[in-house]
Amino acid sequence: MRKTIYLFRHGQTDWNLLRRMQGHSDIPLNDEGRKQALSLQEFFASHPVEMMFTSDLMRAQQTARIANEKISAPTYVSEKFREVFLGDIEGMTQDEIKETHGEDSWLRWTSHEIKNFSFTYQNGESAHDAIERFKVGLMEICKTHSFQAAGLCTHGLMLKRFLHSLRPDLTEPLPIPNCIVYRINWSSEQGFEFSP
Repeated sequence: MRKTIYLFRHGQTDWNLLRRMQGHSDIPLNDEGRKQALSLQEFFASHPVEMMFTSDLMRAQQTARIANEKISAPTYVSEKFREVFLGDIEGMTQDEIKETHGEDSWLRWTSHEIKNFSFTYQNGESAHDAIERFKVGLMEICKTHSFQAAGLCTHGLMLKRFLHSLRPDLTEPLPIPNCIVYRINWSSEQGFEFSP
């Protein structure tokens, strides 16, 4: 059976505005983030889903709850859909990271190219490890839940890395603004497929 999953990023937080790295820090949506999440209600009205899944972090759960208000799909929460764990840079701004660790390391860390997916800052989670965690979570929901279409709220860096892992041929980084939605498909024969 072919299944569709709409992956979407959470709404804006105050740390997003400050360009402060959130990782597993549990930061809530701000007013703008809640407005952005409201726009997802229109998307899901025209792309109905039978289930909603979300990261266990507050900003993702809040976004999924708002997006789901009108359709009231059953919602499941999993830490497997959390943001990449950032280790020693968590809580730092982008400028602070560049000043402390250098521009080159920042470019490797934010790269969408698979050749850089083993790089991480001290005590952080590499792209390879985060993608594997995310895939395990996706496989669990695809194999244990019966649905044709589902929504899944996750995080910016996680979303970007996972999608690029499915399409290493993409040379330009995918845009991942707050509340963007990307569609993937899964079948037991083909696995996960993504066509931007």
